[in-house]
Amino acid sequence: MQSLRIVPDLRSSVVEEMPATQALLFTSARTDADAELLRDPRVRPFTWRTYLRQLRDPDLVVLEVAEPLWFGEWKKALRYIAVARAVRPGIRVATYAIENFDAAERLGSRTRAVGLSLRGLDLIAFGTTGAADNYLATFGRSLDRIQHAVLPPRIDTCTVCGPTRGTTRERRVLFLGAPTDRKGFPVLREAWERLDPDWQLVVADPSGDEPPPLPRKAELRPDPPRREIHELLRTSAVVVMPSVRRPGWREQIGLPLVEGLAHGCRVVTTTETGLADDLRDHPDVVLTEPGDPDDLARGLTTAMSRLAQAPDRDGHTKRDVVAWWLEAAKTRRRPAGTGSR
Repeated sequence: MQSLRIVPDLRSSVVEEMPATQALLFTSARTDADAELLRDPRVRPFTWRTYLRQLRDPDLVVLEVAEPLWFGEWKKALRYIAVARAVRPGIRVATYAIENFDAAERLGSRTRAVGLSLRGLDLIAFGTTGAADNYLATFGRSLDRIQHAVLPPRIDTCTVCGPTRGTTRERRVLFLGAPTDRKGFPVLREAWERLDPDWQLVVADPSGDEPPPLPRKAELRPDPPRREIHELLRTSAVVVMPSVRRPGWREQIGLPLVEGLAHGCRVVTTTETGLADDLRDHPDVVLTEPGDPDDLARGLTTAMSRLAQAPDRDGHTKRDVVAWWLEAAKTRRRPAGTGSR
């Protein structure tokens, strides 16, 4: 084990993407996390005893903790870091940062304290250009002594399904996630009424909660198992993720966006995702204005009228991110101002 990751709110996709040389301790898991994936021997619930045992692994180089702007989890992460430094002097501490909501607004009076606490980190991989801009605008000088790089996710072929070229695509638009206001479902419902009635909308809601009213030609799939989600992604033509900013929240990346592209779908989303700048020229992504049903309808019409291309292999998988941390861990901290963008 070369890297150890402590994960709150564990998703199935985190286990699917984890490198072979990584162990994972989760402090909590989503209710829709696949129980079979959690039986992976490298994945265990967090206990202090297990954590201390993992820290003594002779091959361990990097500890990954939650990002500082996940403030409740960052307070816990500072304890994990302190213990790791005591038990394993020389360990490098890393985080994968994707928060896209204005850092100063999120933290308020805690901004300076969080900036000072960043000295607990050695390495930061920013998952989007939006997240990097957010952190640098608020904590610029605090980041000078931390090695950092922007490593947007690589939209590669799904590691579970493999290549999807030649798969029959149904005239289906997939909305994957809870149909809430912040995920733009009311906007989608209004936009859908303007579209071709020959297409079907499927709402795959892992939460299984009581759904809001559905538009015509729409079907709800409540609490689908992970294998059904992969099947829907393999056979749908379009994935839609019309996120809208809300007080205290802004879309970070959007797993449906990444998974849709990885399965060969076209994706319609809004400029709220932190990946907006990174994907602006992607041939299979249509960016629309958040909260605008007319623009969303136009974007869906565009996506529904053309074939997707092969997954774009620019960018970085989680394995690439961990490999960057391991390589960076071989060097000492850089002088101020040498963090890479």
